[in-house]
Amino acid sequence: MSYLVDTSAAVRIWRRQVNPDWHGLIKRGLLVVCEPVLAETLRGIDAKRYARTEEEFRDAYVVATVPDNIWDLVAVLQRELVPHAAHQGVSVVDLVVAATAIRLKLEVLHEDGDFETLARHVPQLKQRRVSTGPPA
Repeated sequence: MSYLVDTSAAVRIWRRQVNPDWHGLIKRGLLVVCEPVLAETLRGIDAKRYARTEEEFRDAYVVATVPDNIWDLVAVLQRELVPHAAHQGVSVVDLVVAATAIRLKLEVLHEDGDFETLARHVPQLKQRRVSTGPPA
């Protein structure tokens, strides 16, 4: 199984606040990031370490391109949330990550309740909390 890493998981992995087995999956190329997650993650890096940290992330992870026409699926996902009054809490980046994961047939790796909310209402979205550790 390959995972599309959300910012909430990327930060915890980078800080080594997770099960070390996740780092083995990075080395095997099974953890993927997309540009919105990379941009969001790097926002928290100070200017002195920015270039080095960006290079480390790009070297460590497979970087996936957000699929063309992703906004059509983002709109569908958001409309799925509306009847449950859950559409206002999920960020645009989270919607793009979820849509990208669905299109690329990846499971979202996160530590963000919004992906659990999305998965409750969008059955094709697969998600896993990074805190649960990798599957056995």
